Amino acid sequence: MPVTPCFSVLMPTHLRPALLRRSLASLRAQTEQDFEIIVVADAWDPESAAVAAELLRPQDTFIKRTGKNGPATSRNVAMAQARGEWIVFLDDDDSFEPEHLATLRKAISASSSPVLFTDCAVVTEDRTQEGMPPLSRQQLDFSRQDANQLWVKNFIPNHALAYRRSLLEGISFDAHMASLEDWEFLVAVCSRALPQHFASTGVVMHKDYVNPGTRRGTQETSSNNVVILDFLYTYRRWPAPTPELKAQRQALLAGVGLSLPLEWF
Repeated sequence: MPVTPCFSVLMPTHLRPALLRRSLASLRAQTEQDFEIIVVADAWDPESAAVAAELLRPQDTFIKRTGKNGPATSRNVAMAQARGEWIVFLDDDDSFEPEHLATLRKAISASSSPVLFTDCAVVTEDRTQEGMPPLSRQQLDFSRQDANQLWVKNFIPNHALAYRRSLLEGISFDAHMASLEDWEFLVAVCSRALPQHFASTGVVMHKDYVNPGTRRGTQETSSNNVVILDFLYTYRRWPAPTPELKAQRQALLAGVGLSLPLEWF
C-alpha cells in the first residue's frame, strides 16, 4: 500500500513554464519533504511539460486536462487525485520559502483546527526581465485579522491556507464564477470550520505590476461589475451567520451603490 503523505500540494498551471519552474523549485527546496505534488495543466506546451519532467519526482503527478481553461477546474481535478492528509494550494506564479511546510507541520501538531492560515510576503517583479528580479518585498501580517471577516470579503491568499483533506469532502471550486472563486471556496469551508492563524514567513505571492496584462485579475472577466455579481452570488449561496456580519455585507455593497435589505444577506 502506498504511504499517505502529510501534504498534497496542488498546482494549476497555464502556459507559464518559467513561473512553473520557480514554483516547483521552491517545493523541491523544502526542508519538509513528506508531500506529493499534483500539477494540472489546462493547456499544452512542451516547455511546461519539460519543466514538470525535470522537477517532479516519482511520487508526484502531472495531468494535462481537457475542457475550459481556468484554475478552478484544475484545482478540482487535483483534489480528486490528492492522497495527502492535508491539502495546500500553490499557483504556478507563487512560491514557498524552504521552511514553510516544516513550519506548517509544527502548527498542525500544535492545533486541533482542520484549517490553518498564515502570513504572506508580496514580492513585486518585472517578468520581462531575465531571472525576474524582485523590485520590492512587503510582509503582510494577518495575526490580528478576525477570521469571521471572511464571511464579508477575503484577506487570505489561497496558498497561505492549509486544509485537512477530510474537511473538504463535498466542497469544490465553482468553475462558473468569473472571479472570487478562491473566496467562495473558502466561505464554503468557513461554514464548517473557521481558519486558525499560525505564524510563518514562508508564503510568497509574486506580482508583476509593471506588465499588468500578465495578471489574471486584470482580464475582462474580472471587471468591477463582474466582481460585484460574484459577491452577490457568494452572499446568496452562503448566508452570513450573524446579524453583524449581514450588516457588514450590506454596507460593503452599499459602498459601491447597491442598496439591498438586510435580510437579503
